[in-house]
Amino acid sequence: MSITIADYIVIGGGITGCVIASRLKQKNPSLTVLLVEAGPSPKSEHDVTSPMGGFALQGSELDWQYSTKPDPNTKDRTHTLTAGKTLGGGSILNYGGWSRGDVADYDAWARLTGYEEWDYEHLLPYFQSVEAFGSSEQAPSDLSPRGIEGPMRITSANSSSEKRRYPLGEPLCKAWSELGVERTAYGCTGRNEGLSEWLENWHDGQRQAAHHAYSLDGVEILTNTPVIGFVIAQDNMSLIKADGPPKVMGVSLESGQAVQVKREVILCAGAVGSPTILLGSPGLQDLSGVGANMIDHFALFQLFKLKPSDKGLALGHTDLNDPAFFLGMPSDYVVYVGLPRDLLTKALDEDKITGVERDALLEPGRCFLEMLVLYHPLSAPVPADGSYISSSVMLTLPSSRGRIFIPKDRLDTHPVIEPNYFSTALDRLALVYGVRLMLQLMLDTKAFHPYIEAEVPPPGFEALHPGSSDAEIEARIRGAGVAHYHTVGTCALGSVLDTNLRVKGIDGVRVCDASILPSSVGGHPQATLYGIAEKAAEMILNDSRAE
Repeated sequence: MSITIADYIVIGGGITGCVIASRLKQKNPSLTVLLVEAGPSPKSEHDVTSPMGGFALQGSELDWQYSTKPDPNTKDRTHTLTAGKTLGGGSILNYGGWSRGDVADYDAWARLTGYEEWDYEHLLPYFQSVEAFGSSEQAPSDLSPRGIEGPMRITSANSSSEKRRYPLGEPLCKAWSELGVERTAYGCTGRNEGLSEWLENWHDGQRQAAHHAYSLDGVEILTNTPVIGFVIAQDNMSLIKADGPPKVMGVSLESGQAVQVKREVILCAGAVGSPTILLGSPGLQDLSGVGANMIDHFALFQLFKLKPSDKGLALGHTDLNDPAFFLGMPSDYVVYVGLPRDLLTKALDEDKITGVERDALLEPGRCFLEMLVLYHPLSAPVPADGSYISSSVMLTLPSSRGRIFIPKDRLDTHPVIEPNYFSTALDRLALVYGVRLMLQLMLDTKAFHPYIEAEVPPPGFEALHPGSSDAEIEARIRGAGVAHYHTVGTCALGSVLDTNLRVKGIDGVRVCDASILPSSVGGHPQATLYGIAEKAAEMILNDSRAE
């Protein structure tokens, strides 16, 4: 190891770590910035560029494959959480969906924490700084909140190529209209409710990885280098006040070596990795709130058999072999919906949710579900021959909370993950409501029913249909529902971090990754993560100039 000291040490080479390391070095070339990544750099044998490559990389050496404890709410099933263990992190394994939350999602952060500077208005410039929407992608407004000059090219499926027109796209929009869902939304404008075009950050069919979009030129990079904890100053009056918090002087590596830090350590190891490093560091195990508040977008994926047709309707059919159909995920429209207010209020009462959290969830226009139809069976155990399509019903504002911890009687520092999915009345109401809506879309609308033969259930389950009872739908979710790999919240703003992302009770450490989110946001998290990383980098640079 050639480097033993740095101005800043960034732990984790995922989305936020790459952005922060890049910005620190770009804005102040005199800084020594060290980026430490536990996993390898992607190799030539890894398909890290094509839209379907992310599916093949799940379970590979580039995936942490975190395993949870059996969850009693999901029939004691153990869940495997995919997370990027490579330079580029989640931007290497994700499916490229690009969506921000609603205005109310971010305003809820400010209400829950008391940190006004984390509301939508204050975050918007950072979201915009990431994005490069083309002129054809702009919402019909002279004041579009979308970014146009950032490093990340964003496009809709329909705009990626004139030839990328999925045959079921138009019937799908008509079917949603029959259910009262109209084209009223434009993604990344602060209002998600309704039907909008699916946005993605594939560019010409290629993945835009974080470490490519954000140059790491000049940044010192260590890969295959797990960090196991911090080096803490002990009883050194020149470094720490007698009654002050522990001061972090560097990081301890799994190899037994250490790297000293002159200014700060920025922890970007993810919603599982960051609390694990904090809890595994000697003298820091009792930090309040670390590992609590674990949130994930729980979801149900379903498979549907298409009726015989004389033309191709889904990928795998020979009619749909033009390369344009493979420029991104096999989807074109996404729907975000709320919940009927009377049902929502009843569920909140049952869960005894009160105060600021209740007020935030009752804000008009909040979207509790993302509904997506994909013209491919994805990883389902059926042939990808154009005979099947799939769907995802994702809970975007779950109220269930899990935790990550390290038992005190354990000699190792491997995290124990208790996800506690699907444990509240609100989550049960929302997912049952959403799955029923998806069944109505597929099997009960004039526009779409002519194409769909039936739902194809997982082994051991009966097929669902629009007349299925709530109990039958709930049983399916308990038995087959999965996380969307969007874990957040385990080093949350307010409870663990101050408004400048500094860990309360420690000197010299900030956190910036999915773990900082105090509550969930609608949509997929990567757009939010890029934005908060831009904000964090600016904070750190401003503080360094003030020194």
